[in-house]
Amino acid sequence: MSAPVTVVNARGEISRRTKFVQRVDLFAAGFALVALVLFSILTALVIAGRTAIIDHDLILSLRASASPVLTAALLAVTFASGKLAIPAAILFALLIFRRDGWRTGWYYVAACVTAQLLNAILKLEIHRARPHGISPKLTAAGGPAYPSADAMMAVIIFGLGTLVLSRTIASAGSRRAVRCVAVIFVVAAAIARVYLGAHWPSDVLGGLLAGVTCAALWVAIARSDGATLRASQPQVTESGELT
Repeated sequence: MSAPVTVVNARGEISRRTKFVQRVDLFAAGFALVALVLFSILTALVIAGRTAIIDHDLILSLRASASPVLTAALLAVTFASGKLAIPAAILFALLIFRRDGWRTGWYYVAACVTAQLLNAILKLEIHRARPHGISPKLTAAGGPAYPSADAMMAVIIFGLGTLVLSRTIASAGSRRAVRCVAVIFVVAAAIARVYLGAHWPSDVLGGLLAGVTCAALWVAIARSDGATLRASQPQVTESGELT
């Protein structure tokens, strides 16, 4: 009687895990929707010029804490999030292809490409000027400002890439640590663009919201297609064990 009972228990575990996955799918879709609404509100405020005063004040507040050490650190961060973005995206994609399968890998690539295209379209449509004469411009920056491409692509390339790859880490503590490092890097990349005189604060906030929207949307699409579930989907063996 033990084998049938084991099989029943295993199938019950599969059912519980499947329901959890479905809740994650809904959470990702809902998260994308919330981020999109917030981005839309912020974009409307930027276009209407309602963020000008707070943008100006935040830049001055941030520059008040300027120091050679902080400048050097944020220059290194913006170099990594900007100049190294494409090599990092290629490396993340190759690792995801290898560890999580080609379907998940292609979804990651699609997220990177669509985010870059969306950012270019938004910049051209909104065509916001970059800060001038408020703080020293310590890094290269050109073209329209909103939303920040560095902030948006940091979310996709480094944030989403780390989220996908970290699922293969066995230790829950290590997974959380790696993801926290990725979050800190993304936030630092956004702050760096303001501190170094390349963007208004609302530019990087818009970039973060747009990046989160795009990332969450692609996670929801990939999960609904089963691409990111293949490696963790439980199966029942002939002996009634979960694999």
